[in-house]
Amino acid sequence: RTARIMRFERMRSRMCQFARTSTLVAVVTALGLTRAESATWRVGDAGQPWRLYPVSFLLDRGETFKSDYIWGGAHGMEVVVDDDGDGLIDEDPVDLVDNDADGLINEDPADGKDNDRDGQVDEDGPDPQFDNDGDGLLNEDGLWTGGVIYDPALRKEYTLAPFFRHETPEEAALDPQGGGWGWGDDDYDVATNEDPRDGIDNDGDGLVDEDPAGAQAALPDTWTRSTFSYDAPAMTMAQRRSLAFRWDETASMYVAESAQGEVITAVASQRRFAPSDWLRPIRLDAMRNIVRLTEDRFLSGVFGSLDATGTNRWGYGRVGTAHGTDTGYGQIADGNIFSARSVTNRSSASNYFVHFRAMVSVNLIRLRPRPDFPDRTPASFRILYAGDKEQHFQQRFYQGELETRIVVTEPIIPRQVDQARPPVKEYRFVESGPFGPPPKVRILNLLDDSPEGRSWEMAEFEAYGFGYALDGAFVTEIIDVGSSRPRFRRYFDPADPERPIAFEHLKTLDDDGDEEISADELASTKAGEQFDTKLTGKPVTWGQVRWHGQVEGEDADVQVRVRSGTVLDTHIYQRRVGGGVLSPYMDRPILADWPAPGSRVDAFSYAQMPGLERAPAKLLPLNALTDRDGIPGGWTPWSAPFDFSQGIVERDGSGGVPLRLPPLHRYIQFRFDFDATETSGVSLDYLEFEFSEPVVSRQILAEIFPDTATALGVPTRYEYVLRPSLATADLGFNRIDISVPAAQSRIDTMLVDDLTWEKVVPVPPADLSDAQGEVWVRQRLASRAWLDTVTLTQSRSYASATFFDSIAGEHKLGIKTRVLRAADFPQGQDREIRVVLTTPLFRLLTAFDSWVWNDAAGRLLLQPTQPGNASDRLPSDAVQVTVQGTDEMIHLDRVSPNPFTPNNDGVNDRTAWQLDLFLLTSPADLSVTLYSLSGQSVRKLETGAGAGVHTLTWDGTDEAGNLVPPGIYLYRLFVNSDTEESRREIGTIAVTY
Repeated sequence: RTARIMRFERMRSRMCQFARTSTLVAVVTALGLTRAESATWRVGDAGQPWRLYPVSFLLDRGETFKSDYIWGGAHGMEVVVDDDGDGLIDEDPVDLVDNDADGLINEDPADGKDNDRDGQVDEDGPDPQFDNDGDGLLNEDGLWTGGVIYDPALRKEYTLAPFFRHETPEEAALDPQGGGWGWGDDDYDVATNEDPRDGIDNDGDGLVDEDPAGAQAALPDTWTRSTFSYDAPAMTMAQRRSLAFRWDETASMYVAESAQGEVITAVASQRRFAPSDWLRPIRLDAMRNIVRLTEDRFLSGVFGSLDATGTNRWGYGRVGTAHGTDTGYGQIADGNIFSARSVTNRSSASNYFVHFRAMVSVNLIRLRPRPDFPDRTPASFRILYAGDKEQHFQQRFYQGELETRIVVTEPIIPRQVDQARPPVKEYRFVESGPFGPPPKVRILNLLDDSPEGRSWEMAEFEAYGFGYALDGAFVTEIIDVGSSRPRFRRYFDPADPERPIAFEHLKTLDDDGDEEISADELASTKAGEQFDTKLTGKPVTWGQVRWHGQVEGEDADVQVRVRSGTVLDTHIYQRRVGGGVLSPYMDRPILADWPAPGSRVDAFSYAQMPGLERAPAKLLPLNALTDRDGIPGGWTPWSAPFDFSQGIVERDGSGGVPLRLPPLHRYIQFRFDFDATETSGVSLDYLEFEFSEPVVSRQILAEIFPDTATALGVPTRYEYVLRPSLATADLGFNRIDISVPAAQSRIDTMLVDDLTWEKVVPVPPADLSDAQGEVWVRQRLASRAWLDTVTLTQSRSYASATFFDSIAGEHKLGIKTRVLRAADFPQGQDREIRVVLTTPLFRLLTAFDSWVWNDAAGRLLLQPTQPGNASDRLPSDAVQVTVQGTDEMIHLDRVSPNPFTPNNDGVNDRTAWQLDLFLLTSPADLSVTLYSLSGQSVRKLETGAGAGVHTLTWDGTDEAGNLVPPGIYLYRLFVNSDTEESRREIGTIAVTY
């Protein structure tokens, strides 16, 4: 836990430095690849915005209670906006107050009357009212999460009342009152006090001052905002905040008077800001009714036709429950306490359920009748729930397949019998309360137990929670970076190009009724007008991936995964043939003469099959990579998750982690699984990745032999073979990097086409002594910088160095030659590059991955090689070496000199522990603690270390920096690892003078 807290503290520190200004976040949007240049593409920016709507609801590999989309979509997520472009979201304090904890804000003015007819008088003070989400209703759902504020017409309505703004984010961070940059925008909609207020409930809906909903508009690249400044340097923050400006018509300016009587003038200026949208798990608070939020998400299409409320089928059914009629289920979640669903007798419709489509922590449930009909309140009922407990799930065989379904049978409150009073029912969940601590909930189901003939109604069913959705996930669309401009697979309504629609809505239809399907009637043709699946393009090689994000709290994390492919289809589509039997081929047309019998099932025919014939998406096999005649095809599986803190973008826009993906792929996709808690969550601004033209457009196979070893830490000779296959137009390569276990790895011989090449070594300057020259050469043979400066033009020569790659976090053996092109490796001659190297191993499984690149061709990325049959003489076809089992973790090579003399005479002033660490797959804590013979601790030396060779040195001083007395000292060498059992070594060392 301590390590995680420290990791996120470092990440937060880096985020504070990353001030979001237009100069720092300029995006290098890839408009196409220029030869010898790399490009970047961002997900979550103007080119490819975050979209919660799935590309396809059919292509969902999850269970019914939790989505797992194949082509792109979200589960338990929302998009929020950094409206002032400062890199922070929700940073302004919320000063809206729900004094009576009824989920509504400021609904009664202090006039001694029950204005909203809820039986309470003056329950909230006359505070300002806000339409947070621009839907025409006030205060009903807390933070704004998308919509009308980007309407240009509404932006013109911004008031110009002055407010204070900090000059820099650093200044804002020092403000003890908080509040971000000081916009005075308390409802997060970019405007201040924009709602007209007349104190009247004009339409009798129980809310006042609401304004009509505006049309949603796209997120603008930038907008101009009126800001104010004033000359008051001697004032404190509290004094500045107390200024009340008024418009002076005679002077045509805003003025305020300080407590000392000084007149302050506000000067207006226009400033331009760049807003950005952030992806995060849904965050709840005391003003956000989850039931209303779920209804809104359903009506916006996030759930497709899977109705989230009103039935007892827990999301299985695609039913058309009424949401807009006077008695529809939608009346229970519309935020209007004067509309209700009435039930006159017991029936199958006498219950009400809501499936949040996410798991959340619930701390309040409230049931409301209409204020005019308090006698119609539910009196006898049960409320059941399902969340994350084992008993909430069942596995069963359904239509020949094993599935997990959710079971809603556990009561969340005790059964209520004849509870006619109070009319408004409230159930709060607190640790020491009568209903217990807040439960984790996916589904709530209210079941009526009223006697026959008893009528009741529900005006609002409300549930409130806190913290973040606990199981949010997001899958990007499939991104094609091989076309002239990167594009992402998503479809839109032809009549409304801004509105996404599901892929399966584009259907093959016999439009002209001639009982034949022409080319223009195919779904693939209609879809191709938006996303051409046959568009030509080139494969690429991959660079790094990085992201801009922030974390609230300490415990949250997000797992980022990636996969890539050479074709658009990530899975093999199938149809049902019989019970448990599936086939990837068609046996008869679905419509008229389409598709032809015997053809393969594709995405378009799969989407149009009847439900009973279509294989469930979760049973579709991955269209995995294969090697057909040497041409790889298909998709990789999802990668292991990246370390989120390692991929955070640096202040200068650099940073990230390498994309360990096969070369010569064209398509890429990312997945985010958010690990949130009630107190901590992660928000993502964007993800950015690099790609470039490959230096070898075909492939380079790699192979190592032997692929087994008998001992760890013992230098062993290996043959590493590369077989390039280049096209005439390829740029070619002059650099080879091989991942090796340690700095002690070296090349013994290099051969090309069985001809030995000569090794070029650095020549020391003439003014150095032999000993100095030896050190000079050794330093350059351990430096990548030296390889970068070497120029080789002659044939059959190479230079090499073993260095530590800080970005990849591993040692590499670098090789440089002249530029090698297709003429050096003629087709059909099977010419190969053979590197004979010597290296020790420190893990049971070591991968000798390799990359080629061209340092003379501009900003190109490293292109990885592919394991395979690089040499017919070698049997392994792999680049991994395994070692027979061993339990040794520490091998202490020597402690030298021992004894040693720390008297600062330049001879034996320090002693060193030289050791090998084995088996570690993640960094460990390595320490040497020194003790006197009496057992008193004298000095502790410690560092982080991984598998490999390490050295710890001691200069003979104690913790205070004083030389220790001569004598014998005990030492304990200790390795503490997360992946292996901790080990220790004990010995003695002598200090003399």
